[in-house]
Amino acid sequence: MEKYSISKKGWIEIALASAIFIGLAVVAALHDLAINQALYNPNSLYGQFFARLGETPSYLAAPTVGAILFHQNYGDRKFFAFFPKLLFAALVFAGWFFCLYAWVWGNFIDPELPYALVYQLAFSAILTIAVLLATSLVDKKAMKKLLLFALFVLIVAGVSNAIVQIMKAIWSRQRFRTMVDNEMNASLIAAYGDKFAGFAPWYKPQILFPSPVRNEAYIAAHKAIDSDTFHSFPSGHTVAAAASYAIIILPVMYDKLKKCNTLFWILPTLYTITVAISRIVMGAHYLSDVLFGGYIGLAIAALTRYIIVKKRSNAA
Repeated sequence: MEKYSISKKGWIEIALASAIFIGLAVVAALHDLAINQALYNPNSLYGQFFARLGETPSYLAAPTVGAILFHQNYGDRKFFAFFPKLLFAALVFAGWFFCLYAWVWGNFIDPELPYALVYQLAFSAILTIAVLLATSLVDKKAMKKLLLFALFVLIVAGVSNAIVQIMKAIWSRQRFRTMVDNEMNASLIAAYGDKFAGFAPWYKPQILFPSPVRNEAYIAAHKAIDSDTFHSFPSGHTVAAAASYAIIILPVMYDKLKKCNTLFWILPTLYTITVAISRIVMGAHYLSDVLFGGYIGLAIAALTRYIIVKKRSNAA
């Protein structure tokens, strides 16, 4: 049996995606700051909308994965089957709680609401019960087949987000928005003739090429504006949006979807690009931030899909 390999069309697509990445990386290296200066508009409805909703795919990963894993068959012995089901029910609950605590509450509800934790726990419990009851109606064979989708989502969302968080710590790049209006502008202009003196290009991680501008006073003043200000590169919102690439595994799982396989690549690409541009508009990220964030999500999804398809093909 002939082993699975990437087709000629596949190699062309990889080459095209790589060329676009390299081209945009060069543009970003030369014009990152100028692009932000041109597009910055923190009052933009478009920017604010995706600032609040752009991470939706990543936030829904844990409840989705937990629900699918909860309904898997863990054997006939109820005593031993109870514990994995309890674990995955807890994962669904934790996923919903994180959604409410870190996403919904801060963006859409008064964060100073009394007893907020009580409401977050209550709504998390309600959503957990509702999801587990609703998914219990799904045919057991169909739920078993969805196990592959759950594992794919877990890998794409988990690995890509972990990589981004590690890179954020290494690069320690300052966000554009905290350099625009801050209390240190006058002293920076006086000393360097430029309020953007703290800007660092993407190819200079601060752990290796520390900026001379960043003394203790500079760091403290900017963290007072935004505690997350030195975590610009890569974009967390964009890699969270890129978790939508998880749907590319569906045509592999269902033959009926293979005829529209291209659509399963186009839709997450458009969504990720839309979120990426919104982050530049809000001054939260630079072109290079969103470029690397988006491509990390895409690369992890594509590589994981390739491994799965190869294994299934060679096992057939």
